[in-house]
Amino acid sequence: MDKATEKQIAETILSQLGGQRRLSAFVKGRDYLMLPGGGVTFKFSGNRKINYVRIRLNGKDLYDLEFIKIHGTSVKVKAEANDVYADQLVDTFEKNTGLYLSF
Repeated sequence: MDKATEKQIAETILSQLGGQRRLSAFVKGRDYLMLPGGGVTFKFSGNRKINYVRIRLNGKDLYDLEFIKIHGTSVKVKAEANDVYADQLVDTFEKNTGLYLSF
């Protein structure tokens, strides 16, 4: 997969979550990174148990999400959701983090 496609996938995921501005405003999203192979990852605030999410496009054209706690050099996957449809991304994020992306 070329970099342009990877970038487009990352931008699409962020858009499906409401956009980078909304993520920054609602959950203090930051440090957005494009993942090789198609995906995006970013840090956020507001949840003491989870502060990082990794979202990848899988081979079924669905999304796999990992909800992670990073503290210092410790990295622990706290929850996973596989084969998530695009229209379920916001609900899956909200359910696993307890943070809301809309009023």
